[in-house]
Amino acid sequence: MRNRFAVLITLFALLVPASAALAQSNNPFNGLPPAQSTPAPTAAPTSTSSADSGQNDRTTLYLIAGILLVVFVGIGTWIARDARRNLPPDERDHLGRTRDQGPHKHERQAKAKARAKGRAQRQARKAHRKKARN
Repeated sequence: MRNRFAVLITLFALLVPASAALAQSNNPFNGLPPAQSTPAPTAAPTSTSSADSGQNDRTTLYLIAGILLVVFVGIGTWIARDARRNLPPDERDHLGRTRDQGPHKHERQAKAKARAKGRAQRQARKAHRKKARN
């Protein structure tokens, strides 16, 4: 009941201005005089040389790009240096270590043997695929 009443009030509120608008028979803008057309202003041609028009803009863009590159490289270097300085001493020791020197250290011969074994397996798979095609 409450919803129906709210819908009826809303519809009534929307229809009241519409009926008043329909009561107007003529356009309110009919009595106005027509607009006067003014000629569009023309721009005076200016003479510019082709070397002057784009060269300064391009040089400025290259200068800005170079400055930004220097700033970004400087900020990156500063951040990396600061990060290394704030590392605890036990983690600083691991910075220059390569994978061969790491905690999962393998002898070079063992790695070479594993690579050779993998190579042999790949060759065997290739030969098997070739044999299966024929």
